[in-house]
Amino acid sequence: MIVWILRTLFVLGGTAVAYSVGIAMGASWWLGLAIGFPGSIAMVVGEWKLSRTRISVISSIVFGVLVGLLMTILAEKVVVLAAGELPRQYSRSFSLSLLVVFSYLAIAFIYQTRNKFRFIVPYAEFRPEQKTPRTVLLDTSVIIDGRIAELLQSPILEAPIVVHPLVLDELHKIADSDDPGKRQRGRFGIDTLEKLKDKAQPEVRFPDWQPETWRPVDEQLIAAARKTNARIMTNDYNLNRLATLEGIDVINLNELSNALKPIVLTDETINIKLTKKGERSGQAVGYLDDGTMVVVDDAAHRIGEEVSVVVTNTLTRETGRMIFAELYSNRNSDSPQKSSSHGRRRASKQN
Repeated sequence: MIVWILRTLFVLGGTAVAYSVGIAMGASWWLGLAIGFPGSIAMVVGEWKLSRTRISVISSIVFGVLVGLLMTILAEKVVVLAAGELPRQYSRSFSLSLLVVFSYLAIAFIYQTRNKFRFIVPYAEFRPEQKTPRTVLLDTSVIIDGRIAELLQSPILEAPIVVHPLVLDELHKIADSDDPGKRQRGRFGIDTLEKLKDKAQPEVRFPDWQPETWRPVDEQLIAAARKTNARIMTNDYNLNRLATLEGIDVINLNELSNALKPIVLTDETINIKLTKKGERSGQAVGYLDDGTMVVVDDAAHRIGEEVSVVVTNTLTRETGRMIFAELYSNRNSDSPQKSSSHGRRRASKQN
């Protein structure tokens, strides 16, 4: 708000100055207004555009022109020492050509190596812990998952969160889908974004990047991450692999969740409620409090009950962790060696 007040005052002041200069020079009063008002508006628009430009671009141009000017002066001195003074009709064109060439080379070099140098405030970052945290670019799968909202309630992730316009478009399309399941997931993802937006920390940004409709969404997310030096948070296996191949740092929420899950060891006894049938005959399935699936052999007749089971094997994949077990009563009824080998054979078949 204060910035717009200053811009308005500048436009009024610039118009008044142009009006006064026009009157002092004996020109018509409307000529000063006709020049001053559009000129002030143009300067405000230029300042607004410049403020939206990344500081790395501005600093690269400024320092590139300075380096180009210095190189031009040095090159002219060398030419004069080697060949003598150039004729006046060629001297200006020669100097201008050198300035354009050296400025272009300096700007291109400085901008492409901007991450290796500090041009704005040298020595501003003394220690690694003072560096600004890298932004995190969210994928649609992570937003629909919903766990990101709970993750950000803890200070484990303090980096700014960025939501690409393409992700918003995908969420709206899913929320408007004719499929009730997709529609529910899309609306849940939008609710998750609302929760993230209401949080004070970390900051959630919605940049106005222009999407390229002819490119796949995954490629555009990777391009945006490379351009902004951001990390991608996703549950999508294909995006994870593609981004890793492109050299982009990826935070896989499933891998993070698996790393935080408590470790269940073989032959450990756990209590679990069986909720449904498994894929194979006689199997029953239950879930731990953290959502880990537990497949129990020969327990279909106990569905709906809370039972004690003995872990026979665990399987960790990128999609999550699975635990294979058998009923504790079955383990006690058989010999330990036979029961253990029987459970492991069942688990190996599931693999």
